[in-house]
Amino acid sequence: MVVIRRHPAQVDKAVGWLVVEPRAAFAGLGRKLPHYGKYSYLAFEGEEPANVVKGQWPTSDSPLLVDLRAEGEARGTALPAMQLPERQALADLPPVFSQSRLMEHVEYLASTDLEGRGVGTAGLDEAARYLVGQFEQAGLEPGGDNGSFYQRFTMQQGPEGAPVDVTNVIGVLPGARADWSDQAVVVGAHFDHLGSGWPDVHSGDEGKIHPGADDNASGVAVLIELAKALAEGESPQRSLVFVGFTGEEAGRAGSKYYVANPIPVPLSGIRAVVNIDTVGRLGEGAVSILGTGTADEWQHIFRGASYVTGVDSRNIPESAEASDQMSFIEEGIPGVQIFTQAHGDYHRPGDTADKIDGAGLVKVATLVKESVVYLGGREDPLTVKIEGQSSGPASGPPAAGPSGGRRVRFGTVPDFAFQGPGVKVSEVSADSPAEKAGFLAGDTLMAIGDQEVTDLRTYSQILRTLEPGQTVDAKVLREGEEIVLPVTVEER
Repeated sequence: MVVIRRHPAQVDKAVGWLVVEPRAAFAGLGRKLPHYGKYSYLAFEGEEPANVVKGQWPTSDSPLLVDLRAEGEARGTALPAMQLPERQALADLPPVFSQSRLMEHVEYLASTDLEGRGVGTAGLDEAARYLVGQFEQAGLEPGGDNGSFYQRFTMQQGPEGAPVDVTNVIGVLPGARADWSDQAVVVGAHFDHLGSGWPDVHSGDEGKIHPGADDNASGVAVLIELAKALAEGESPQRSLVFVGFTGEEAGRAGSKYYVANPIPVPLSGIRAVVNIDTVGRLGEGAVSILGTGTADEWQHIFRGASYVTGVDSRNIPESAEASDQMSFIEEGIPGVQIFTQAHGDYHRPGDTADKIDGAGLVKVATLVKESVVYLGGREDPLTVKIEGQSSGPASGPPAAGPSGGRRVRFGTVPDFAFQGPGVKVSEVSADSPAEKAGFLAGDTLMAIGDQEVTDLRTYSQILRTLEPGQTVDAKVLREGEEIVLPVTVEER
């Protein structure tokens, strides 16, 4: 059992009580407790152990809560519901971003001419040249090798198993403060995709062009127009480095190389990273900010940006491991990913430009601009909250594509905003193992076999252990009832 209460005499401190019997449960409890951080009390059973009770105390004793009623009134009782006026933006800003220009970038990058922008293809090289041309039009300074926009390196293994020469694209908007010349904010988006499927092709999609309109022509479009908008205004106090990363789909090759070879400032001078990846299907939803737990200030930065712009956002503390901000987070640099929503076209030939929400791209760009302007002028470093960070960047070029990736598909699209425990299903892919097993949108996946699913990270780790054709029992929470669905996973 675990019980935490606020210290009655010192409200800024907490008192915890933990009891474990049998002793053999200590190891399992040590692994599981970090995933239950938001709860006030917990109970587990068995040597594994399995969680059976969890809950949170009411916040009536919080030092942040003040009862404004006078003496004699019914203090301590529930306040009547308040009817608040609908929130309005603090300012009615003129349009800064053009929907038509954003869509032009997406349509070109996702066109058949570029053949999916796969590693080692002419289409990826053309996408790099296109990005260079746009950075030049924006008036950015070259930030790559030898006075160019290109940062060239070699991936040791490409689609054919041989080394492949690739490039990041880097443009710089110099800061105005000379005493901050060794500092920068990195704004990035990856411009590669899967080409005809490598390295993450689903069964049946081999040889088909994967346009990658949402993943990540959408992010590149926002990166380009953001660079142009910021270059047209006043110079930022701190340099802004705009990076088109390559090889993201192949194990974050480009961002790993950049972290090992940072330009134009050292790694220690990078104050924050904003990574724009998969932002093309906003619809009526809120913009998701993944990784706000890497620094205390992220949630306030984007909450403030939403107030000013009127663009709704939601802060998600966990970091999605699959995108380029993770290469920086692994080195102790706070980073977030700007994201809209997951969908069934992810890494599929159906990720086409006609499904992109152009008006949503304008909202994303508007929100990101507000946050980047703030980061460019913030005096103090962010308060970093990254555990287990390494002591320094890796050296040398990245190795082959992704290693240890999962070989099976389940067929559920996760709700990234869900804080767990478990993984909430926002959508079930058609004709997938999950659909055949009876999964429904709104289900929460709690365990696969005898392994507990605490969050997206453990879910991904469990899937890596499964073989195509293997049948596993999925424990699902549906409308408060726990059910078990046998799922036969398929080859990706």
